[in-house]
Amino acid sequence: MNDEAQLANVSHAIASAIAGRDTDALAAFLAPRFLYRTPGGETLTADAFLESVRQIPGQIAFVRVEQLQIDVEGDAAIVSGIQHAQVRMDGPPIDDVRSFVDFFVRLEGRWVLRAAVGLPSAPDARPPA
Repeated sequence: MNDEAQLANVSHAIASAIAGRDTDALAAFLAPRFLYRTPGGETLTADAFLESVRQIPGQIAFVRVEQLQIDVEGDAAIVSGIQHAQVRMDGPPIDDVRSFVDFFVRLEGRWVLRAAVGLPSAPDARPPA
């Protein structure tokens, strides 16, 4: 399997771990000194990021990554795309559609996430049909 396919698989596995609030599985994909930058500019460490996943309110129906673009240079890669999540609380489902940029590094033969940036939803973003 080539690097692009491996990175696509890891990206989908990360989305599945978030959807299941499986922070043990998610932690296995994070590189040492992982950082997450929120749309508001806050920077979270791995522990804070994992706690934020645990604290997602409601029932997570799904988290999907779509429209992946993958650029590999040696042992580093940028993966960008659209994350579509749906959460159910009281009332109708809530869709969250936003862009993301993930920075991966290859450590000991595995692709792991070193940094992730969540971007604000575009004003005209609509969930895929």
